[in-house]
Amino acid sequence: MIIRRRHFVAAGAAGLALPLPAFAQQAAPLGPPDPAAAQREGRLVIYSNMQAENWRPVIQGFNQKHPGIRVETIDIGSREVMERYLAERGTGSATADLLATAQPDGWIDFSRRGEILEYVSPEAGAWPDWAKPLPGLYTISADPLIFLWNNALVPEARRPKSFAQFAELAAANAGPWRNRVTSYGVHTAPFGYAANFAFTRDRPQAWDWLASVAKAQPRFETGGGPMTEKITSGEYHIGYFVSAITIWPRLADPARARLLGWSFANDGQVLMMRGVAIPKGARNINAAKLMLDWIVSKEGQQAFGRGGLTPARPDVSAGDGIRHSYSSIVKDVGGENNIVLVNYDPNMISGFDAFQTRWKSVFGIR
Repeated sequence: MIIRRRHFVAAGAAGLALPLPAFAQQAAPLGPPDPAAAQREGRLVIYSNMQAENWRPVIQGFNQKHPGIRVETIDIGSREVMERYLAERGTGSATADLLATAQPDGWIDFSRRGEILEYVSPEAGAWPDWAKPLPGLYTISADPLIFLWNNALVPEARRPKSFAQFAELAAANAGPWRNRVTSYGVHTAPFGYAANFAFTRDRPQAWDWLASVAKAQPRFETGGGPMTEKITSGEYHIGYFVSAITIWPRLADPARARLLGWSFANDGQVLMMRGVAIPKGARNINAAKLMLDWIVSKEGQQAFGRGGLTPARPDVSAGDGIRHSYSSIVKDVGGENNIVLVNYDPNMISGFDAFQTRWKSVFGIR
C-alpha cells in the first residue's frame, strides 16, 4: 500500500546548520532485519524529495515480497528531508524510518552528527565504493543533469553535444539567446550549487565555459519542473544542468516529445548521486532494513528505473521500461572519464561562500 503526503518543514529548522539536538546518540541494532518483527511494526515512513511516480513500482515490488507493511512516502524538498528529521528527533517526536534525498553536503553533515545507522546490507558487495560513500549510506540513483531545448526555437546546428560546444554556442548567440537560457542557480538551489561545484572541480576549463555561457545572461530557476515548462512554452530556448528525471517522464506525451530535445554532455556529464539511509531515530527498524535491502537489490534498482530514476547499480542496464542507467550513460558518453559525479566532497561545505562569490561574479549577480 502506498500512502503519499507532501509536507513542508516546520518553522525554525532554517537550514542544516542546526545546533546538535540534545538527544542520546544510541546506535540502533546493526544486524539483519527480522521479517516477523517488520510485520509486527507494520509501517514504514519515508521522507524523500521524490514523487509518488518514482516510488510506485518500488513500493509495489516491496509489498509483493512483504505484504502487510504500510509504506508512507512524504515528498518534501531535498534540504527539508534532513531538517524535518532533525527537528522531530530533537523533540522526541515520531519521525522517518528512511531518508532519501540528493543532498551531498547535507549527507556529510548528517554523518558527522552520527545520525546514520551504519547498517551493512547483504547487497552491499554488488556496489562499487563510490556508491557507498559514507557508512550506512547507499546510492539510489545517479541522475543526469542534461541539456534541454525547444526544437522549434533551437535549430539542429545549435543543439549541443558537449559543454565546450554549448559554451561556444551561447557566446555566438548571446543576442538571440539573451535571457532565453536557464539552469539551476547556485544562489537559489542546492542542486545548482552541487552541480556547479563538482563540474568546476573536475573540469579545469569549466570556469571559462561558464563565463561564455554568462554572455547570454541566463535566468535561473529553483527546480527542473519550471525549467521544463518554460522551455516547452518558449519562454526559454535552452537549458543546461536540467534534471533528466523531471524531463523524461514528460516525454511520454507525444506532443511534448516532438517539441523537446535533449542530450548528454560528452565532455563532462554531471550525475547527481541520490542517497538513502536509515536514520538512528527510526522506530520501524526492521521494516526500514527490508526496504533498504530491496532498494539496493538489482530488482529494486530496476523498479526505480521504471519509476523514472537512473539506477546506479552497475549490473542494471537500460531497457524494459528503464530509459537509462549509470552503465548506459557511461557507454553513451564514451567512458567514465567523461562522467562528473556530484559526490560527497567535504570541500563542498567549507568552500560554499567562496564558490558562490566567484559564481555570482561570473554571472553578474549581486
